[in-house]
Amino acid sequence: MKAFLLKLLLVLVLAAGTVAVVLYLTGDWQEKKIVSLETAIAGLQEEYVPLRFMVVSRDPASITLRVRLYNLAGTELGMVETSLPGKELSIDFLVVPLHQSWAVFPVRIFTDAMAAETGITLDSIVAPAGLPLTYAGGSFDEEQLAELGKLYTSLLAGENVPGAYGNAVHDVKELRRFELGQVYRIVVRKKGGIEILEDS
Repeated sequence: MKAFLLKLLLVLVLAAGTVAVVLYLTGDWQEKKIVSLETAIAGLQEEYVPLRFMVVSRDPASITLRVRLYNLAGTELGMVETSLPGKELSIDFLVVPLHQSWAVFPVRIFTDAMAAETGITLDSIVAPAGLPLTYAGGSFDEEQLAELGKLYTSLLAGENVPGAYGNAVHDVKELRRFELGQVYRIVVRKKGGIEILEDS
């Protein structure tokens, strides 16, 4: 009986040790993935333009706009043209810190006349199949894009990602009024900050 108990105890100890090793290796692997993403983010140019937009028309009840999305190399990923009820335009981004830099994802377009959740979502262009193409064409390899995609998916699902927050760019925030026919670019700075500038 004692021999049996000793053997059982030994098996349990070995099993616990195996679990501990697996957890340690998993944690180490995840840490390496995070470091890899941080390195890729750090390799970005100081600022980049994931999105340009233009207000095509505006009346008292609605806004018609055209939005184009780009990767890091400036290649256009897709375009959305839509009319939305309301007077004030908002473009929402998800922002998450990675070491001393920031990952920024365009999420949706909405107005003052609608809830953000009912706005036009951009994920089918930004991250088809879960890969954030706005970060393609630069310092990210396929594996790093996949890891960044997991982070993006977690943010969209509302999961708790430390330090993450949304940042909406409003029609009246930096410019009193977006002029009809004028192209504006959203400039993202890797050290933090999103700004609207007129495109020359």
